[in-house]
Amino acid sequence: MANEITLNLRFRVEKTFLVDDFNPGTLLVTMSGANATGGVQAIGTTAETLTMGDVSSAGYAYFRNTDATNFVELGTGTGGSFVAFAKLKAGESAILRLGTNAPTAKADTASVNLLYGILAD
Repeated sequence: MANEITLNLRFRVEKTFLVDDFNPGTLLVTMSGANATGGVQAIGTTAETLTMGDVSSAGYAYFRNTDATNFVELGTGTGGSFVAFAKLKAGESAILRLGTNAPTAKADTASVNLLYGILAD
């Protein structure tokens, strides 16, 4: 089977003289694996690894910061070796293809609940 993943993407900005529209339309992506993981994980202010379940080779992922105040960073590494590759402010979401099989997250100044889903590549 092919094209199991459907992505509808559009990114538009209009502010004063800045007007741009990135609209690649619908993207169909083949999912090689058959597993997925996710749910809601409480993320503290010390970087922690996201639960990967049966996903050993990560593909596309969805993240949503459900907190109303604090941001959360997504990255790699824990403790002092944490390096963020994304930041979700309160209420924000993102869809991306992961480049790591051990994604980590770290909250700003208080714990947040991170809703996520990761598909096997």
